[in-house]
Amino acid sequence: MFNSSRLARRVVTLERNIAVFRSTYWRQHLTAHRAANDLLLAFQNQLRLPARFDEILAEAADYSRLVQTQEGQQISGALGVLTILGLPLGTALSILQVLDDNSTAHLLIALALSVAATAAALTTRYGRLVLSSLRGGGRKA
Repeated sequence: MFNSSRLARRVVTLERNIAVFRSTYWRQHLTAHRAANDLLLAFQNQLRLPARFDEILAEAADYSRLVQTQEGQQISGALGVLTILGLPLGTALSILQVLDDNSTAHLLIALALSVAATAAALTTRYGRLVLSSLRGGGRKA
């Protein structure tokens, strides 16, 4: 399950199946009469079904946390890329706007400098971390 590229969909399916199982098969009370309920509980306890079901739920919760962590890393990586790309470009264009400079040559120079600043930022430790989180480099499970 951990090696799947469709981990999120598998976890959703697993959680849906657990909910269907619980609502369909995992009955705690059959009737208002005590004897049938006692038989059901004795059967469940003899096969250790409560403990096994708790283990299944804990494992599904672990998978769900893993998916949430991976999605959070990807979102953080995307925001990091937007920051790394947008900050130099926005700064360069803002400086030209404040200076009221409409020269095409200055605009091209500002764009070239912002591309260079972005490239330099991507070579830093933070930039490499952002790129690896987008590629899924943090998934070593």
